[in-house]
Amino acid sequence: MTTHAPDQLAVADTLLGLLGDSVTEPRPDTQLEALTLAVAADLPVLLWGEPGIGKTAALNRLAETLDLPLTTVIASVHEPSDFSGLPVVGDDPAVQGVPMAPPDWAVRLVRAGRGLLFLDELSTAPPAVQAALLRLVLERRVGALRLPPGVRIVAAANPRSSAADGWELSPPLANRFVHLQWAHDHEVVVRGLGG
Repeated sequence: MTTHAPDQLAVADTLLGLLGDSVTEPRPDTQLEALTLAVAADLPVLLWGEPGIGKTAALNRLAETLDLPLTTVIASVHEPSDFSGLPVVGDDPAVQGVPMAPPDWAVRLVRAGRGLLFLDELSTAPPAVQAALLRLVLERRVGALRLPPGVRIVAAANPRSSAADGWELSPPLANRFVHLQWAHDHEVVVRGLGG
């Protein structure tokens, strides 16, 4: 009985070696350049594109390139109070009021003093959550906390036709963003697969 496993492993090792030795020449990425310019100008950006085409990967790459901590918040799995703040009752609320406590991710961004806040899956957030996001995107406030100037806001959304339980983005929220259409480049995929 003859086994071909050692031969197959040798072929696999050879292919892996060839892939490690090959490089592709860099080329300009206009989508990433537009995203970088909007982030540098401190404009909230919304990336629109089909699922799985690299929106999140682009944000990871941008954060790494700019040496910024990346904080990802999936808007659809949060309640409105997660963005407007959770009430914390003190000793005498009639005198001191009831402060609105921010979530931990906002506190971490304030402590860092800078970073990229990535609001992912924005088109799957229900209308009440979208309404709560208005103040965050426009005034950069989460509860009683104000995000520092070094924090940039980027969001990503899928078209309603391809979003899981998607909603239309409310016009007031949509108007707070610079919209960038995100598409994958077929040529880059082909070159990447070809090594």
